[in-house]
Formats: sequence, structure tokens, C-alpha cells
Amino acid sequence: MNMRSASVVLSVFLSVVLGSAAVAQSPANLTRSEVAGLKAKVQAVQAAMGEPAGYTREDEDDFYLPTEASPAEGGRFWPVSPSVQMRFTDAGVVSAQETAESAQAAFMQRYAAAIATGNAEVIEKMLLEMQQLQGAAVAAALAPTAKKEDMSVSIVLNGTGGATIDPDAVVLEQPGVIALREKDDAAGMSGRVTVYLDPVTLADTEELSRIDLQGPEGGVSNKTAIVTAIIYVDGGLADVESWVSDFDFGAILGVIDRR
Repeated sequence: MNMRSASVVLSVFLSVVLGSAAVAQSPANLTRSEVAGLKAKVQAVQAAMGEPAGYTREDEDDFYLPTEASPAEGGRFWPVSPSVQMRFTDAGVVSAQETAESAQAAFMQRYAAAIATGNAEVIEKMLLEMQQLQGAAVAAALAPTAKKEDMSVSIVLNGTGGATIDPDAVVLEQPGVIALREKDDAAGMSGRVTVYLDPVTLADTEELSRIDLQGPEGGVSNKTAIVTAIIYVDGGLADVESWVSDFDFGAILGVIDRR
């Protein structure tokens, strides 16, 4: 597991267990409707993000939906952390591959029909066409088009964590939101953008030198309350930052409950 994957897992883990060791009480089970409500909030964030231009979903979304909440003191609860992971890949590459596979299947069907007729002239033409198709495939393999770097995304509601704010790493900020860039290397072509959302802690980001999302001290009154969100996007930074700038942050902040 790399450091970035570990940070996502740690954010979920800390959000789930924080405080449970200090308060030895039995967890409170969530009802199915409460779990469905948590999933709906994650999906609302997904809808507000949209999808990156020029990309398509690579896999099914991988949801984590908690089924219990850890009690705090005074009838309150530590926030639960529903999450989802997504992967996107270059839509152009996928489309080209599907087109090539479709053309190959159509050709084989016509070739089988030609064989069935026994017409030597038709079969010879089909063999020539096959050679041309193979030559085109080899040429395409030797001169591949540039492929967009895959993107991986994690959305963690009630995520906890923080970072020092390097002014040069700020991708965007507005009340309740700040997005920070982290480069993979000196070239800065690939990396991660982390979007932190908290209408309380991040109400005035321009005055902050670091981020520290911990949720409300003492827990929340509602087992399914959402008070923060963190979105991690890894991939080619140009595409990642372009996508992040198009997020509907008003809608995402609308998922977060008032404290």
C-alpha cells in the first residue's frame, strides 16, 4: 500500500473508531433506511462532481457503508464515515478498442459466410482484406496515440485529517472548501488533489496556514450526521485540476449537516 492509499484508509479508520476506545459502550446499529440515507448522500456528492471530460468509468463504484455508530457521552455519537472509490480511464482508448473489436467480429462473420459459399474469388478478396486489417493493427500498435492517465477517486464523508497549506499548492478555495495539489515528482505531471470540505473549520481559508478536520468535539446528536467531507483525486494533474474546478461545491456542501 502506497502512502496516498494509506492516507485514505487512515482517514476512514480514524473517523470510524475515534473516541470508541475511550467510551466502552455497545455500538448503536443503523437501520437499513439510515444506511440508505448515507449512501444517498455519497451519491449526491458523486452527482455534484460529475465525471472528468474525456474519461469513462473503468469499474463499478466500490462503496463502504457503515452499519453501526460508536456512542460518545451524553447520548451523542461519533460520526460514521460512508465512502466510495471510483476509477476512470481514457474514453477515447476504450472507444477505439470497442470499435476495433466490433470490426473484427463483423469481418469474421462475413469471412465465415464467404467460406460457406465456396467462392474462391470472394474468399481471396476476404484474405486480402484480412491482411490489410492486420497491417493497420500493427501500425496502430507501433504508433499509439497518447493515452490519458487513469484517475482514481475516493470520497470520504466525515473524513478526518489535515495538511500544512503551501500557498503554491492551493488549487482553489472558497468558504468551506480548499483543494491542495501534491505532485508525484519534480516534473509535476502526475499527483493528487485533495479537496477538504467543512463549512465550520474552513469558513475562512485565507486565514489558515494548515487544515485540521476532526469533526465536532464530543460527537454528534444524529447517528447519520455528516459534518465534513474529503475527496481524493489521483491522476494526471492537468486533467484532475480541470475536473475539480468544475465540481458543484454548493451542492456538495449541501450534503453536510448544520452542527
